Amino acid sequence: MKNIYKLKFFLALVVVMSLTSCDEGGDPDPGFTTTVDFAGDWFIVGYFEDGSIAYGGDYVLYSTYNTASNDENFWIDDHGAFFEIKTKVQANFDALTFSGQANSEELYTEGTVTVSNGKIITDGGRSFGTETVVDSIYFEAEFDWDPGTIYRFGGHRRTGFLEDDAPHIN
Repeated sequence: MKNIYKLKFFLALVVVMSLTSCDEGGDPDPGFTTTVDFAGDWFIVGYFEDGSIAYGGDYVLYSTYNTASNDENFWIDDHGAFFEIKTKVQANFDALTFSGQANSEELYTEGTVTVSNGKIITDGGRSFGTETVVDSIYFEAEFDWDPGTIYRFGGHRRTGFLEDDAPHIN
């Protein structure tokens, strides 16, 4: 007899649960951040002013992403690799350009950096393995640890394909 009561209770519970919906209320699509055209992962190389690769470097994975204020500012971040750059820059949405304030705070070294002449070039690059057309990125930076030297940075957007994830300079 107890089993019948347990079965009835279980069936009633299933019926009640199936009739209850989980409405999130409103549109579940979070939309985009204001810097969506600038945000992403990039394979970037640093160059000296003469165009030679800085310090024998190679492609490094950088990320660009919005700030908490979700305005025209975004972060450039190499995750503490090679040049150790993590700083905020300001976007010009119409021109797809960006730059930072002079001597902006650089969070990895606790020094300063001035980012200038940054731009995103839509469909301006190709990935290495699959030859997929991707956006490219360019910017210049002057660091407090090497005043007067303008380093140039250039690269392309990461595709996420495994065969594109290990680019190297030949």
